[in-house]
Amino acid sequence: MKIEQWFSPENLGLIAVGIVIGAVSLIGVEAACDADVAARLRASKSFELIAPSKASPIDSETLRCATLPIEQADDPKCQALWASQRRKFLAPKKKEGDSGAAPEMFPSVPRALEKPAPKSAPDQSE
Repeated sequence: MKIEQWFSPENLGLIAVGIVIGAVSLIGVEAACDADVAARLRASKSFELIAPSKASPIDSETLRCATLPIEQADDPKCQALWASQRRKFLAPKKKEGDSGAAPEMFPSVPRALEKPAPKSAPDQSE
């Protein structure tokens, strides 16, 4: 088939439709890529605009202790700080009026389901 036959008047409509479809799809892909790049750029700029929060003195001391080299690990201030942090983190939370008894884990379960107390054996001395 010769190229002159492709451009016959019957085929010119199909060629035009093909060119339009190709152009529209190319523009759509380009717009999608531009939108993706713009969204990523907006996201990265939002991180730059956030002002750093002011750290409290205890946080700066914690940071100092966390960055100490292993040779200075026995720093007494840091050991005291780590001990207080452990006590604060691991301390059991007590409510007002707490008697210190173990909390009831399933308060809606009736007490009848608990194991009965073991019975003593009858006297065999008779």
